[in-house]
Amino acid sequence: MSDSKWVKLLTVLVENHRMVLECRVKLMWEDEGVKRLLVIDEYASYNFDYYDTAMEAMISGSPVLNGWCAYKEIEWLDFPRFIGNIESEKQDIISIQQKIEEIGQFRLELSDDRLRLYAYIPVSATS
Repeated sequence: MSDSKWVKLLTVLVENHRMVLECRVKLMWEDEGVKRLLVIDEYASYNFDYYDTAMEAMISGSPVLNGWCAYKEIEWLDFPRFIGNIESEKQDIISIQQKIEEIGQFRLELSDDRLRLYAYIPVSATS
């Protein structure tokens, strides 16, 4: 995914922050079991929290990152339908998908449990 698409995506997610209850992040070099979240709220803004090629302090988790994360370091984002272990707390992944699709074309995968946006697809996965 290009850096300019990242900026558009983050702008839309911030504009619709009430819709995004949780967004999980997988970094390229980490296993899927590492829990990281993309922190999105109404105060995040371009040229303060996210920039042309990276974001600052928007990804949580342990071990703590150095604060900065280049977009090219992110493999995918997951928007789970159910938040935590409480099935009554749901995230409207269809509405999130529609907002994302308004920006342009992305590789999205929708299941009963989540919406996944692939930012980077390894060459071995495409052949």
